[in-house]
Amino acid sequence: MHRELFPVPCPQCGESQNVTLGGFDPDANPFGPVICMICGRPFSCDEYLAGLEARLRALEKMALPSVAAVPANDR
Repeated sequence: MHRELFPVPCPQCGESQNVTLGGFDPDANPFGPVICMICGRPFSCDEYLAGLEARLRALEKMALPSVAAVPANDR
């Protein structure tokens, strides 16, 4: 399964600077590794996936609102 990946906050220090190995797949078994670049804490699969879902929800809320087209004669 392909997902867009984004940095997620570390459960320990709150920084969103994750280290993953090339070809990282969050759905692979075994999971990981994902490690916080700042404090070195390894993420569990559940922690990373929960952080990823929260990040995706936050990004969806930030999406630009749709803009209605204005006819040329109304500009």
